[in-house]
Amino acid sequence: MECPNDTPLFDFTQNATLNFINTLINFQSLYAPIHGYVCIGLCVFGILTNFVHVVVLTRPVMRNSAVNCVLTAVAICDIGTMATYLIYISHFVVLRQSTCSPTFTHGWMQFLQWHVMLSITLHTTSLWLAVAMAFIRRMTLRVARLNSTWQRPQFAWKLCIAIYIIVAVLCVPSLFVHEIAVYEGIVWEPPHPHCALSYPPNYTEPIYTFTVSKAATANNCRIFKLNIWMIGLVFKVIPCILLMYFSVGLVNKIRQAEKHRRKLTNVSLNNVNSCDSSSMSAKKKSHRSDRTTTMLVVILAVFLITELPQGIISILCAIFTTDVHKYLYFYLGDILDLLSLLNSSVNFVLYCVMSSRYRQTFWLVFLPSGAQSLCINKQTATASNLNFTQIQLQRKNSNKVRNKEYAPLATEAEEHRDECVSAIGSEDSRERVEQL
Repeated sequence: MECPNDTPLFDFTQNATLNFINTLINFQSLYAPIHGYVCIGLCVFGILTNFVHVVVLTRPVMRNSAVNCVLTAVAICDIGTMATYLIYISHFVVLRQSTCSPTFTHGWMQFLQWHVMLSITLHTTSLWLAVAMAFIRRMTLRVARLNSTWQRPQFAWKLCIAIYIIVAVLCVPSLFVHEIAVYEGIVWEPPHPHCALSYPPNYTEPIYTFTVSKAATANNCRIFKLNIWMIGLVFKVIPCILLMYFSVGLVNKIRQAEKHRRKLTNVSLNNVNSCDSSSMSAKKKSHRSDRTTTMLVVILAVFLITELPQGIISILCAIFTTDVHKYLYFYLGDILDLLSLLNSSVNFVLYCVMSSRYRQTFWLVFLPSGAQSLCINKQTATASNLNFTQIQLQRKNSNKVRNKEYAPLATEAEEHRDECVSAIGSEDSRERVEQL
């Protein structure tokens, strides 16, 4: 598209600019042939795993958490995003050269128009739901009591519905920025001799295209640029900034709780008889805290890597519309689509790897009953061995105390420092951390 009086982004008198454009052209020519197949595989994987995600998160043991309710809504949005993209990429890219039917008909252009609208709406809703999830987690740690409003599923579902309605309203301008038009000078005709047998002699059809409307390009593309500004800022950059803010605050809060727990640990080091019995539980709490922090950092990293570049390019498009559309979007559009699909398909993998409760629920839902019994027996045996080991340690320490005249020396405290861990804070604080 061309916007008159538009500010140029590239200076084509510079060799560096020419080399950069040539690099984009070469990259696009290498990646374009495999883009359709990569996206189909990613969409099929994402649809299946997000469906599993919904099934697991809606089990009674999981659905009482506000965060899990938001995750369910995210998975539903991601399924919709990838389902409509799967239809788009199959028809317009993969099957384009192998079919005897016209690709760019008016009906398929109408689908493309609604695909753009739905994909923007659903994907943006998913991004803002991720921000809402981080906000709920942050408020859960700030509130001093359990079962607060922030932790209730009813609040989470109301928040999800409100976000979807607001995002849908903000996406309406995207529906009117583009229009369907006849592609002048070119008509469709059967591409192969065997295809011509299915049509009358000399059969042709008009080819339709999806273009920016005349109203959007009026006044130096004012409406188009305003829409791009909204997409870049409200739909991409602002969610990234907010998610970073909430995630960093949440990680700091978890670390503060861990430091507080370790301080309380030092107070209880003199209690030699009880240290071994509580050490295993405390180590599990510390490991859970580290795992939660890792999961938050990974989610934030995936979010920023996949969404922030799109927001930056959208802002550049609002400023340097012609050059960005002609060069960056044309040659990097496939990669931007791939990043969005990656962000929509990783939630199941992340939570399956990092959440033990999620894995347990997954096995209970999808594993055959015989395999479930085997896993339960194995876990029971492991727990029995663990209890037997703890009893032996307690007896050993008791004998050690009986065989010598006990004196609470500093060296003894140092000897047991790595093994003895006491309970952290109150039960309320402990449960709020474990809910993350």
